[in-house]
Amino acid sequence: MARKSKQAYKQAPWRRQIQSIGLSLLPVVAIAVIISLYLIIGGQAAAAGLLIMNLHYEEEEILRTIANQRTQLAWITSYSQMQKRAEKMGYEVASEINMHYITIAGYQGQNAVLIAPPPGIENESALFVNKLYNQSLSNWFLETFFIASPNGIGGDS
Repeated sequence: MARKSKQAYKQAPWRRQIQSIGLSLLPVVAIAVIISLYLIIGGQAAAAGLLIMNLHYEEEEILRTIANQRTQLAWITSYSQMQKRAEKMGYEVASEINMHYITIAGYQGQNAVLIAPPPGIENESALFVNKLYNQSLSNWFLETFFIASPNGIGGDS
């Protein structure tokens, strides 16, 4: 038969104190670990936010540079500037006597691009809108909940 053995001596008081201190400090350590993780993740998120903000600033600067270069290109290729450069290079304005027009059989010119439908033709995109969606949300709400309907559904009953 197995006998239960009794502990021959009690634990020393200092061991009990260390155990109680350890158990009481365990939540403090757990909270400190959680706070440190929160701070680390928050710091990384803040760094990522600053990086994104800097990239947006760079994007805006690049867009401004592109717009500036397009403006310069438009200025350089404007009629007055091109005329000055042509005169500087020795070109002269052609007179009507020196111009010759050639007709090419079968060439009809550039095709016109129609972006909008011609006037008088019904807009086909309006046909795709369901007729049930012609009522505003506020009107629907008022009719559904506050105005009594003739068949007894809805309203203040």
